[in-house]
Order: sequence, then C-alpha cells, then structure tokens
Amino acid sequence: MSEATQSDAMKNLVKFLVCLAIFGMILALATYFGVILPAQQAMVHAPMNFL
Repeated sequence: MSEATQSDAMKNLVKFLVCLAIFGMILALATYFGVILPAQQAMVHAPMNFL
C-alpha cells in the first residue's frame, strides 16, 4: 500500500511541475507580447554607435 501511495505522490508531483512549467511559459509569452515587443516596435530609430 505504501508503494502505491509513493507512486501516486510522484504522479501528483510530475503533474504539478508540468502545470507550473506551462504556466511559466504562458506568463513569459504574455510578458513578451504585451510589454517587450511593443517597446521594440515603438523604437523607430535604433541607436547608432559611430564616431
């Protein structure tokens, strides 16, 4: 019975980690498309480094 409990706990841990990874990816994509990409597109003229 304890072996089945450990297996069930491991399955729950794996499910939790997969869901956490998916949530993190969604959050990162939302940040990129909502904040970073518009800021890059708003910068019409990229700074030029020359003497």
